[in-house]
Parts: sequence; structure tokens; C-alpha cells
Amino acid sequence: MENHRMDQLISMLKELEGIVEKETAKKLEVEKCNRIIQKLHSFITDCEICEQYFNDLESRIIRIRDKEDQLTMGEIDQLKQEIDHISTHLQEEHKLVSSGYYLSIYMTMGMSLGVVLGLLVLDNIALWLPLGFGIGITVGAAIDADAEKKGMVL
Repeated sequence: MENHRMDQLISMLKELEGIVEKETAKKLEVEKCNRIIQKLHSFITDCEICEQYFNDLESRIIRIRDKEDQLTMGEIDQLKQEIDHISTHLQEEHKLVSSGYYLSIYMTMGMSLGVVLGLLVLDNIALWLPLGFGIGITVGAAIDADAEKKGMVL
């Protein structure tokens, strides 16, 4: 039954994406909504807040679908705010991360390490800055791939 609700909600979003103008469909961020719906659904049995968010999101999407002709920017903004709240909840309570999260962290750490090594230790910043950058990207991408494999990415 619950899978049916998720599938129905995702199909409503796809249907809505096909009906509204391209610019409006882009603002709806359908793919992000689909990922959030799937993650919410996976936590719905363990977390009452996720169940409430799922119900709220379902009713909002139904209201948006019913108003497809007179859809306003305010309603789209409300959906985006709700998606952001849900995303924050999933990241804080269920330890999910956004795509590229570890890449950005380790890239910055690698560059910092490269600058420190290049300036203080080895006195060649031109060599160590890109090396640190490359090492950071490699490590971050590997950890991101591992998080993706474990299903911990939004």
C-alpha cells in the first residue's frame, strides 16, 4: 500500500512536469522531489516526522496538480521550502548527504594541505597546490562513491 502511494506521487510529479510550461517544470525540480520522496518513503516506518513530511508533501503536490492552470510562483516557492525542510531533516536526523558533499570538503582540505606543504615545508607552492587539489578530489570522489553505494546520498 505504501509503495503504491510513493509510486502514485512520483507519477503525479511526472504528469505535472509534462503539463506545465518548461520554465515552471524546471522550477519544480521534479528529479530532486523524486529522490526526496523515495528517501522519505524508506524512513517512513521508523520516523514519525518523515511520515508527517510525506503526508504534507503528498497533499501539497495534489494541490499543485489540481491548480496546474493557475499555478503561481508562491506555490512553487512553498514546495521548494518544504523540500528544503525535508532535505534538512534527512541530512540531520538520518545522516544523509547531498551529492558531491565529500568531494567539496576534501578538495578544500587537499588544497589547504598543498598550500601548507608548498609554503612552509617544501617551498614550492606551484607544485604542491595542484597535487593537494588532485589528492583531495580523488579522496572526496571515492568517499562520495562509497556513500552513493550505501544509499546515503540525497
